[in-house]
Amino acid sequence: MEKELLDQINHSEDRLWSYDRDLICTVVNRNMSEDFKTAFGYALKPGDYILENVPEPLNSMWVERYELALQGEKVEFEDQFDIRGVSSYVKVVLVPIIEDERVVGAACTSRDITERRLAELKVIQNEAYLIAQIENTSDAIWSVDRNYNLLTINTAMTVGYEQAIGVRLSVGDNIVESTPEGQGVKKMWKGWYDRALRGEHFKELQTFDYGGETAYVELSFNPIRIASEVAGVACFGKSITELKSSELALKKSLESKDRFFSIVAHDLRGPIGNIRELIKILSAKGMKLSASQEQELIKHLRSASENVYELLDNLLSWAMSQQKMVAVDQKEMVVLEVAEDSIKNYRPSAESKMIATQIDIAPDLMVTADQRSLQSTISNLYNNAIKFTDELGTIKITAVRQEGEILFQIKDTGVGMSPETMEGLFDESTISSLPGTKKELGTGLGLLLCQEFVKLNKGRIWVKSIEGKGSSFFFTIPD
Repeated sequence: MEKELLDQINHSEDRLWSYDRDLICTVVNRNMSEDFKTAFGYALKPGDYILENVPEPLNSMWVERYELALQGEKVEFEDQFDIRGVSSYVKVVLVPIIEDERVVGAACTSRDITERRLAELKVIQNEAYLIAQIENTSDAIWSVDRNYNLLTINTAMTVGYEQAIGVRLSVGDNIVESTPEGQGVKKMWKGWYDRALRGEHFKELQTFDYGGETAYVELSFNPIRIASEVAGVACFGKSITELKSSELALKKSLESKDRFFSIVAHDLRGPIGNIRELIKILSAKGMKLSASQEQELIKHLRSASENVYELLDNLLSWAMSQQKMVAVDQKEMVVLEVAEDSIKNYRPSAESKMIATQIDIAPDLMVTADQRSLQSTISNLYNNAIKFTDELGTIKITAVRQEGEILFQIKDTGVGMSPETMEGLFDESTISSLPGTKKELGTGLGLLLCQEFVKLNKGRIWVKSIEGKGSSFFFTIPD
């Protein structure tokens, strides 16, 4: 019987041994004896001290464990060995041996759990990697069970939800109950979760207000299936604000361009039509015109052709600025000379309306800028002032150095503008064609050009106006 028992002990895959109260080995199987020899150079056998040749600190640690068992306590623990040839991870159980209500020793088993432990460590490693991936993404990630309770949630979702909704979520919270009631939001979100819980994969575009700024988020809802049953929903939220903003900006730009070219086409048709009719009259056979009549027709023809030329010139300049084809040639210039050169071609138009032009600029004031764009800005603002100033009015051009920049002002005593008109004055989407005080044509393109050219010179442009009392256009050039 004893031999059969020993055979069973030796055939066990576990390490088996026992010891008495003096820590003397009483029983040991082959696996334990071989491991002991591999680890400590000595094959443990009955009658040996149980910790023979075991170095510190292992010796003291195992003495403490063995003593606990001798005190009647069942001891269980997992241990790791960094010893070549010995199991890396083991589970050890020490069971007291009791005779006549007295502990006389302990029976021990050691089971190799290396494969299981390595598998567990791999799972932990993979989970840690997955968590790191989830946390390091800027996308919102969360999941809910069938009762809408949060199973997982990453920091991006926690922070984003708190910013948008004002509620800080954590695992276990009911996300539907946490959603505000207002404007059907809670019902909408519950509906989305319910669709996914019925097995539907889908995406939704949602907008959120973050401190006055609109954010566009693409939401993805994906059923979680366990054994063909939907057990929850995995959700992802990806910000597409930049893409959506670009789409909206492109749409707005295309609409603005369509509207803009419609206005340009309309305003070109008028003067070109006049030119055509005037030429017909002048070239008509049998049409007898007096010298004064011919001069009047030529005057109108010149005015119409100048309007067309001005519009086409502005259109070309604007198109070049939009395609970044305008070359910047910075150089130092006398401001007074630049201003006088900029308006000389438009003075006759002002004089025809008996508008007084005043230039109040110090002769020694200098500016460093691109000459062509600066002159174009001044001439367009001056021409604009002529169009919207009644006869006997006044236009005043000034420039002064202040706070590290040159401040230009073109002030008129014209019809002025409403606040609504001023608000959209430099906006392509609200460009409009307004006739002057003597029905002069205009597209608003000149002011857009002014804005582009001022930006080209790294300056700013703005307007102040009162209806019926005139307008003042300001722009700056860095000193």
